[in-house]
Amino acid sequence: MNFEFLLIFLFHICTCVIGSELDYDGYLQLQLFHALNDDPVPNYTERGNITVTSIRTGASTIGQMGLQESQKQDLIKLAENNSKYRMKINVRSSSGSESTFLTSVPACHLLGTELEDILAIWVDGSAQPISITQISPGPCSLSSPPTNMWTTNVEVRHPDGGPTPDTASYIYKIEREKEARERGETKDNRSFIAKYWMYILPAVIFVVLSSAANPDAAGGGGGQRQ
Repeated sequence: MNFEFLLIFLFHICTCVIGSELDYDGYLQLQLFHALNDDPVPNYTERGNITVTSIRTGASTIGQMGLQESQKQDLIKLAENNSKYRMKINVRSSSGSESTFLTSVPACHLLGTELEDILAIWVDGSAQPISITQISPGPCSLSSPPTNMWTTNVEVRHPDGGPTPDTASYIYKIEREKEARERGETKDNRSFIAKYWMYILPAVIFVVLSSAANPDAAGGGGGQRQ
């Protein structure tokens, strides 16, 4: 096997292993807490629960409590002060790991979308959450929303696999160079080892294994001398 083709083969094996991790499916349980105060230390109260039943597809079930009238007024006050609506999210994965994430959006954006937001859950290759971001694009508003109920969409986002290598062009280039060398059009400037490593390596392995299997023979006749 040509050395270049061996490298390509190993690269594809690594790529397949990484890709297989992204096919792992599991679930996530999220506990949502929000802070409607404007103090430096947030006073978190329960907002609801979300269960992502399939990390691969993003399917989820959502149960949230509506805002009480006093809470809605607190949200409006946050918007008037140009303050943030803050969330704390406790997550438990199907593997049993637990983690906590903090996120926030301008309070006026939630009023502008009538309490509609998006929770973007970023997971790594082993389907573990690494970031959760609350998104509410607005527009900004200071008016009281016509509803007390949250409308939340959940998006599970996977890491990009990166650009795919152009192996076909590389293999074509190697084949053309090989044909040129066989026709004598291109001088092979590689070292002796680079040219004949596929023959040298088995011989070296054979010698090492033979020496390990016969340690007495390696000592020769010197053991008889006094």
